Amino acid sequence: MLERTAALAAANQRLKISLKELSDAQRILIDMSRRAGMADVATSILHNVGNVLNSVNVSASMLLEQAEQSQAASLSRLATLFKEHQGDLAAFLTVDPRGQHVSEYIDKLAERLMVERKTTINELRALRERIDHIKRIVTMQQSFARISGVEENVDILELVEDALRMNGSSLQRHEIEIERQFSPVPVVSADKHKILQVLVNLVRNAKDACTSTGRRDKRIALRVGNEGERITVSVADNGVGIAPENMTRIFSHGFTTKKDGHGFGLHGAALAAQDLGGSLNARSDGPGHGATFTLELPLEPPARMSANG
Repeated sequence: MLERTAALAAANQRLKISLKELSDAQRILIDMSRRAGMADVATSILHNVGNVLNSVNVSASMLLEQAEQSQAASLSRLATLFKEHQGDLAAFLTVDPRGQHVSEYIDKLAERLMVERKTTINELRALRERIDHIKRIVTMQQSFARISGVEENVDILELVEDALRMNGSSLQRHEIEIERQFSPVPVVSADKHKILQVLVNLVRNAKDACTSTGRRDKRIALRVGNEGERITVSVADNGVGIAPENMTRIFSHGFTTKKDGHGFGLHGAALAAQDLGGSLNARSDGPGHGATFTLELPLEPPARMSANG
């Protein structure tokens, strides 16, 4: 009897150790997924900033080339010519064959300089807008980094637009049409960073799904609505779709169909949605028929809902 009791105690102790190891492993996986989700946000930001910087470089190169070929140098030559004939300028302009063409030359030079000025102004304005875009993206990320883990009043529609802006240059470069179907929804108290993590991931995945098809009419539709006590945000694409056998695996840790994927993105997004008291679901009619991912969020944060219950 004593031996059996000792064996049961030992087995119970081993079970406790195994459960603790399992709990520790789960905590590590959750942390890895959370970090991977944050990495998705950072990657999207860096990718978008990099694309904008490429545009900045193109504008700067164009302005440099234009400055090197500027017609402004012709004004200097014209001034030198006038200085050489300042004593007989009237005769030079009326009698000298070169002087007789000065008026026509000045008219053409003025036209070219006006075109040059307009091009320069337009390019400088575009350059300023791109630099402002980079500043907004960086400021936005700094803001989200500061508030991570803190609940505050969140406008879901603004967050959806933020997620689109963070993927903006990629969406534009791949000529993906964005369709918005937004209904008015109430402000919710939640962790902005976690919601952004999910939305950035969904938009980015939809973009990848569209570009993988090779089709020209690439489209992503975003829908925001209010259903009962929950807000729903859907991201639907007309991309490659999801095979039926993968529908139950897409949110699993480490599962991916991308060649360079790590399998953390959707898993981390699903965990973030769960932490927010909501859920993340997927639907697809199969390969070639696109996919729809829907984030559901409660109108009240989980802690408050529990307290009310």
